[in-house]
Amino acid sequence: MPETKYILILANSVRSQKHCVAGKVATPQADGNYDIGMEWIRLTDSRVPDGAVPYANTICPGKGSVRPLQLIKVELQDSCNDANHPEDWNFEPTLQWTWESSTTFASLPIVADNPPKIWHDGSASNSVLAGYVPKMPAPAATLYLIKAPDGWSFTFWKEWNSFENRNDVKRKLTFSYAGEYHEFSVTDKAFTSRHNIYNRATETRQTLTVPDPNNVYFCLSLTRLTPPDVNLRFSLHHYKICATIFEP
Repeated sequence: MPETKYILILANSVRSQKHCVAGKVATPQADGNYDIGMEWIRLTDSRVPDGAVPYANTICPGKGSVRPLQLIKVELQDSCNDANHPEDWNFEPTLQWTWESSTTFASLPIVADNPPKIWHDGSASNSVLAGYVPKMPAPAATLYLIKAPDGWSFTFWKEWNSFENRNDVKRKLTFSYAGEYHEFSVTDKAFTSRHNIYNRATETRQTLTVPDPNNVYFCLSLTRLTPPDVNLRFSLHHYKICATIFEP
């Protein structure tokens, strides 16, 4: 059934010109503040086959496109009931999202997740296979907000894209968690801009040094299952994405 939700935005990332917007459910309090819970919502558009959010729908009147750490009000249609992507909800595309308030980096330790492990099935460091998510111990999750593990690394470089006949800038986050090594493609445009990654990138891999690496948080996501392709190279995987890198 349609319902109103208040959401603390933790990701508005862009991949292939498509927006992924997600956050944690907030409950208004009598004093005008909000109680941020641990329930995630990923906003999806029922008009689009892959559910990606069009840029126009990410705009709050007077505030522009939603940004992490903003709290917004959204009218939802219903849950997508997708066992492979359980946090997905369709929003009502005819109604604008509205900005309610904003919070700061200091809120992140309060709302961060602490999963015993992160997505890993032994098949690859950057993805898991079809069927992995429904088999996760409850509650199954394709979104996490975690404090950066020790020894994390962000690398970037230019790489030729033979499909689109152009140079792409690759951005990769790597770290170990609970004894397992992980690789995430980074889709955080604000982090990329803040550190001037596109202008600094060359064909040689570079490692970024940030001012306070021990005080960073990551919003992590699994993609929807990739559809079958001709050579099966990318078929039926959930790929690991870092949607937001939070710095003080």
